[in-house]
Amino acid sequence: MNGGARVGDEGLPQVDTPRRFPIVTGLPRLPLMIPDEILDYYGWVFCQGGFLNLQMTFEQFLSVVAAVSPTGLCPEYDESGPVQTGD
Repeated sequence: MNGGARVGDEGLPQVDTPRRFPIVTGLPRLPLMIPDEILDYYGWVFCQGGFLNLQMTFEQFLSVVAAVSPTGLCPEYDESGPVQTGD
């Protein structure tokens, strides 16, 4: 063995203590309309990923997706303007 270091860890910084979890002041905003294809995809991820075992609701899961990636729920999302739909 190489002293407990894993291959590929050479360039990563070593952390002695865990980092604090960021605190947010508000909830992420969900778009008013989410395309059916995207809801189907995230519904499949929700069911296959075991999020029900974590006692998480689908709405809570979508809130996490919106916090991590706002464009994940609405591809047309642009922070400079309002959300546009394909109507």
